[in-house]
Amino acid sequence: MLKMPVFAAVPDAVWEGFCKKRITNDYRKGNIIFYEGNRPFGVYFLCTGRVKIIRTDTGLHSSIPRVIEAPALLGDRSFLAGEAYLGTGEALEDCRICFLDGAYFEKNFLEIPQVCRALLTRFAAELGRSEEQLLDFGFKTVRGRLAKYIVERAVAKGSASVQFPETRGDLAKMLGTSPEVLCRLLAEFRKKGWISVAGRNVAVKDKARLEQVSRR
Repeated sequence: MLKMPVFAAVPDAVWEGFCKKRITNDYRKGNIIFYEGNRPFGVYFLCTGRVKIIRTDTGLHSSIPRVIEAPALLGDRSFLAGEAYLGTGEALEDCRICFLDGAYFEKNFLEIPQVCRALLTRFAAELGRSEEQLLDFGFKTVRGRLAKYIVERAVAKGSASVQFPETRGDLAKMLGTSPEVLCRLLAEFRKKGWISVAGRNVAVKDKARLEQVSRR
């Protein structure tokens, strides 16, 4: 198993020990990795696939604040904070995930200054993304959030053609809207010639216009 960037400073001997201690499981799409409200007993390493974090309010309305792509850590913030999971982790697609006991993680990883620094950098970046998301939900329209999502996916893939890995329902929850509104906006974008849509495949036709809309 290759080291994640955050663990680049971990000595090879420690990493080999981790590879022996880890518990590896394959999760099918829709399988639950951990539940909101449960307390963590260790840290998950997402080796392949994508996991969505689902949060549910008292009225049983759910939202998807983020989707985590491999390679990445899962549940580390809750574990290090000594808190219960703030959301449920569900496999968005088939995943391979390793679990490492918390005591072993603390003893062998957190005593390495470079690892602690890398984790702090990662948490700071996540905090920045969370703040940006809050601003988007507070000041952008759903139209702007959808345009931004399409542009960012295209930039991340380095292609004008992107595929929505999420269902329309999941994507609507990520954008803070309903599937009906999402479908209506996609139809509007297509009609105006900004995109073309074929199933989950979206081709960007007018990136400049989408970027302009994404700022609103």
